[in-house]
Amino acid sequence: MLNRFQFARLRGLRRGARKAQAEDGASRRSASSGAVPPGSPSGSPSRATGPDAGGSVRDAWEDDDRVGRLLARRAAEQEAERRAAVERYGDGARPAATQLVQDPPARARQAPGTAPSSDTGPSSTTGLNGTGREAERRAAARTTTVPALEPRGATEAPQRTVADGVVHAPRSTVAPAKSSARIVCIASGKGGTGKSVVATNLALQRAKRGERVLLIDFDAGLANDHLLLGLAPPYDIGHVMTGEVAARDALVEGPLGIKLLAGGVGRQVMIDPTRRELDRLFKALKPLESEFDLILVDHGAGLSYSTVAHLAATSTLILVTNHEVTALSDGYALYKRAHMVNHAVRVGLVINRVPDERIALGAWERFRGAAHKFLGHTPELIGWVPVDPAVPQAVQMRSPVTLSFPDCAAVEALERVAAWGPIDHARSATAFYDRARRALR
Repeated sequence: MLNRFQFARLRGLRRGARKAQAEDGASRRSASSGAVPPGSPSGSPSRATGPDAGGSVRDAWEDDDRVGRLLARRAAEQEAERRAAVERYGDGARPAATQLVQDPPARARQAPGTAPSSDTGPSSTTGLNGTGREAERRAAARTTTVPALEPRGATEAPQRTVADGVVHAPRSTVAPAKSSARIVCIASGKGGTGKSVVATNLALQRAKRGERVLLIDFDAGLANDHLLLGLAPPYDIGHVMTGEVAARDALVEGPLGIKLLAGGVGRQVMIDPTRRELDRLFKALKPLESEFDLILVDHGAGLSYSTVAHLAATSTLILVTNHEVTALSDGYALYKRAHMVNHAVRVGLVINRVPDERIALGAWERFRGAAHKFLGHTPELIGWVPVDPAVPQAVQMRSPVTLSFPDCAAVEALERVAAWGPIDHARSATAFYDRARRALR
């Protein structure tokens, strides 16, 4: 087969030959009649005589013969390749693209563009004038593949295997990346709603499921989670903020293996931290995200600067309130603020210390009605926790009610709160404290 460039060249050469023949015939007729062809000097014939006569015609035909010889040589090479393939694979020779699959695995691992080794088989020495070896080399250069590149961190994988004429790549053995912790914020608009009791017992309920739980007490200088758990930590979150100790070294272990980062008690640095101090604290807390399954952040009452930064970063918020009008009003204000800084936050409402279900549902209707009327959206009602004398008794004992009175009504209600579905999906694509630091800017 001729490509279009070879065909155009051949056609031009043939046209030149025909034109030279016509001019030669015209010159001969003019010479016999004594006429001078146009464009020639007077009395001088346009065609030279002697041994060089008809040179242009001969040159044209010589070029034409050269093209023919090239085509014949190419046809001979193709025939030699076909014969080599027939000798190697038999009459049903397969195309070069599939030859590599049937070769030994050593050939499949050759680098691109390298020729096969000289001991690849008897066909390497067959063919006319060594063209069989040349054909194999060209076919290998066109079809040689390289082993798949494994990502960094992958374990040693076996080489590719060949079965049924298909090259199978090994299954990836890359270890999955370590996932970050799910982070849930727990807050209340008004103090005294029992938010810290809910937070500590929620941490224990999730730890009973086998999760690695960290509880961070972010109350501004009025922390009491360590008291509810019966712990006496030597360091608190204020030491981490000032850089006196690393966040990991400030953790203490509580019941059921949970870890606690205590809040500061009466520490000025935690009462009104600056933006730079909070940024330094968030940066120090970020490494903890890779060490736990669940991190619960217990915020103080109100809308402090740190609370708003956390609300802007979190995907899940548990809002604790009770049936009193003041608690519902402050809880509504915090819910409104949370959606102002984070439209995607999912909020669950817990109505704590309620005498009975009728009063709990009435408080929920008032909260839901106000949110729907003025904001156009409402939180989810996780559940309500009844008034139970076992709770204040456990607080006096400095022992969580989940451990001290596991069969009381309050613990049963807290178990339903701990089973809220969004807690299992409170994870984002980026690190929580990276988002919190961006919210400070």
